[in-house]
Amino acid sequence: MDRYWKNASGYNDPTLAKVIEKENSIEKAYKKARKKQVHDTIQEIKNILKDRDLELIGWIELKDIRTNKKYK
Repeated sequence: MDRYWKNASGYNDPTLAKVIEKENSIEKAYKKARKKQVHDTIQEIKNILKDRDLELIGWIELKDIRTNKKYK
């Protein structure tokens, strides 16, 4: 662990650094899982179209209701 955040007194606080890094890793894991869900959803849409002899000719644009993030 290379980075240490400083506490209110200005001293390095390795415990705080560990907590912050753990929170960041949890958030990254959530974002990665959500991106996979979106990717899988788009693939399902494409497979449904293919099964019905249809072809997608434009972009699919989705919006996550929870985060307001847009996926293209």
